[in-house]
Amino acid sequence: MKITFLGTAAATACPLVFCRCPVCREAWRKGGPDFRRRSSVLIGEDLLIDLGPDVMSSAFDFGVDVSGIRFLLQTHSHSDHFNAGHLITRMQDYATEDILPLEVCASPETLRHMSEYLALEEPGADLLLPEWQERLNLSVHSMRHGDMLVLGNRRITAAESNHDLQDGSLLYIIEEEGKTFFYATDTMRLTDRTWKLFRERGFAFDAVAIDTTYGPGTHGGGHLSADQAAEEIARLRAEGVLKPGGRAFATHISHEGMPLHRELDQYAKAHGFEAARDGLSLEI
Repeated sequence: MKITFLGTAAATACPLVFCRCPVCREAWRKGGPDFRRRSSVLIGEDLLIDLGPDVMSSAFDFGVDVSGIRFLLQTHSHSDHFNAGHLITRMQDYATEDILPLEVCASPETLRHMSEYLALEEPGADLLLPEWQERLNLSVHSMRHGDMLVLGNRRITAAESNHDLQDGSLLYIIEEEGKTFFYATDTMRLTDRTWKLFRERGFAFDAVAIDTTYGPGTHGGGHLSADQAAEEIARLRAEGVLKPGGRAFATHISHEGMPLHRELDQYAKAHGFEAARDGLSLEI
């Protein structure tokens, strides 16, 4: 399974537009791994997790052909994860040519909110209506915690996120040819029901990407800090849910209390994981 991190930032990206903190100043000055786009991940060449606002710039910089995406797993509908302007261009009104069918997976709440944002781009647009699915050349899969479906040669399982409950935020487990990847961004501590799901289904992950929005000792709302992420990863290893030798990555990284990438990566490696960077590509 090939995993490419198209973006690894939290909602505000890094650097922030107006910020003059040391992390943002360094990102402006040097770029490199401290320059982060909003979080999104590509699996193989055709499965995208989160159609965010920075997907196109990331694809250009990292040589990714996003026109080949056939499957979209949407974690939730927040603006740093879903850009309705990208999706609406699947209409023929935009003179889009030779588009491939797209299968969209999300919770019922997220699908409803995505439809509301689409309607701001094109009045009347609704992902849940067959006529609009036809116009956008896509199909929709509504998923809740514990639901499983097959997309191409992959098996997808949804797990609840401890993030925006009104939006029905989801985490995703992707299985492909004996390899398993758990994408767990935009969450606080993993819920008891999610841990129960791991145990009941016998999941053993080869790789994990986990929310690490805040720096060590800096706790905010709706997300994990680096030390909390380290604790979750340690538990995944201790309970055998993350395989021996399995890799874990910090993503959804803000500037809040956060050191520069090289220092974050040092902290992470001392605690059993790694700091992802934009453009990082790996095979598991």
